[in-house]
Amino acid sequence: MPTPEARHRFALCTAFVSFLLIVAGGLVTSTGSGLAVPDWPLSYGTLFPPMVGGIRFEHSHRMIASVVGLLTLILTLWLLKSEHRVYVRRLSLFAFGLVVFQGILGGLTVLWQLPTPVSVAHACMGQTFFATMAVLAATLSPSWRQRTSAVSQSPTLTWTAAMTTAAIYGQLILGAIVRHTGWLNNVVMAHLFGAVIVTVCVVVLWRNTVRAEPVEARIVFLMAGLLLLQWSLGLVTFFSGKPVLAATSHVAVGALLLATSALLTARLIRFRKQSPLVNDLFTRPLSVYVELTKPRLTSLAVITSFVGFLLASRGAIDLGRLLTVLIGTALVGGGAGALNQYLERDPDGRMNRTRNRPLPSGRLQPESALVFGVALSVAGLLLLTFGSDPLAGVLAVLTLASYLFLYTPLKSRSAVCTLVGAIPGAFPPLIGWAAARGSLGLSAWLLFAILFLWQLPHFLAIAWTYREDYARANFKMLPVLDPEGGSTGRQIALYCLALVPVSLMPTFCGLAGSVYFLVALVSTLAFVGCGLRTAWVRSASAAHRLFVASIVYLPAILIAMTLDKVI
Repeated sequence: MPTPEARHRFALCTAFVSFLLIVAGGLVTSTGSGLAVPDWPLSYGTLFPPMVGGIRFEHSHRMIASVVGLLTLILTLWLLKSEHRVYVRRLSLFAFGLVVFQGILGGLTVLWQLPTPVSVAHACMGQTFFATMAVLAATLSPSWRQRTSAVSQSPTLTWTAAMTTAAIYGQLILGAIVRHTGWLNNVVMAHLFGAVIVTVCVVVLWRNTVRAEPVEARIVFLMAGLLLLQWSLGLVTFFSGKPVLAATSHVAVGALLLATSALLTARLIRFRKQSPLVNDLFTRPLSVYVELTKPRLTSLAVITSFVGFLLASRGAIDLGRLLTVLIGTALVGGGAGALNQYLERDPDGRMNRTRNRPLPSGRLQPESALVFGVALSVAGLLLLTFGSDPLAGVLAVLTLASYLFLYTPLKSRSAVCTLVGAIPGAFPPLIGWAAARGSLGLSAWLLFAILFLWQLPHFLAIAWTYREDYARANFKMLPVLDPEGGSTGRQIALYCLALVPVSLMPTFCGLAGSVYFLVALVSTLAFVGCGLRTAWVRSASAAHRLFVASIVYLPAILIAMTLDKVI
């Protein structure tokens, strides 16, 4: 029967081959061999192409990547079967997901010749995978498994190590941009400034490791040596015109520095006295964090941003930018959902429909939700701003701010909250549009208006159905303040009727054609019928039917609009 030591040795082997993959990828970029092979997964239709010119670098990179993928699959299955520590199994699944996505991304880059941001992402994910494998190998080592006592170092050291890892990763992103776009002055200066920040972080770590145990001190000593070597290689690469050996070595040493810093951070988190935040990180199911993101609302935001991007695109779709927009929107939406649940954890505990959410049910600490929400939001905002278009980033900031700092507090103060809450809900198509064109026009604002007007009867129907729950939470929703339903019914009817001319305007503005016009006319009239019936009957069953009609109506017109664009 395989021993834990065998698993450790196998993980070390996988990490070593992963490092070779980093070196091979660096050689591909340094020699300009990225598109030396035009097909994928085969190379010129065979597993054994002639190893000449750039083919030998690109094909070797693919062969090593295949070995890494196979080794990672074996290790993941092995750990899922025999490893009892939850966080180790999660780490192995994360590594396997990275290597699969990395392979697909690399293949699509070749087949579709995706833009530079995708190549940069491919390079950074490779660095992430190697660092993950290094940490995974460490968690399987005898010293890690046998360690039971907590380290009594200052929490400042842990946070400094985490910040150092983040700074190094930011440096790797800037370095990848430099390597894939050329020596642009502004990027090179940012890269140089980042190197100074990393140096300061390592110096701070060095000064604080006096209170740490010898293992942590040795890791920081190794980091200092790698950083000195990295500085030397970077200067040689810059002043000698980017020679292949120096440039590739610079990439390889950067990967080692990231992996070492990640390992130090993992050790300090694991072996210091545990806080509730760390306990949540290592023990809570992933489903709890998914639940925090409000996946249904986040999915709606992603879908509508996709529609906005598609309708705004001229000519061929920029798949790399589209992927960036969808991921960025998902991150911002998920972060907003988590932060909203953090702010409303007490009212959620008083409502039957929300009392089993992660925070009121006690499945997660509030601090964990706060950190998770901030991390997702910041990552999404950065991705949209620098990966698609600055205007998309600005719109995402407005979405987040209006949802958290206007809509959320207004729910306990005024019935106008529903009107205000429809604003951030209607921003995602604008984000997609801005990412595709870099500007907003009448057509973009028509998408905003359709989504804005649709949300109002949709959410008023929900509020009418759960008005008793909202009353227990002291939320000032209109159906709570209007128990007879007269004002609620009139507003539902008003917004449904306003949707008729607005939903048909895309045809007259050239955004959609006759197919959309017919679908929108029929769908909107049916939706208006449900709204008018709800306003007249004022019953929970009528409100529920309006809600169902609303979740059928929006996909119908969005699909019709998209098909008009594609066809």
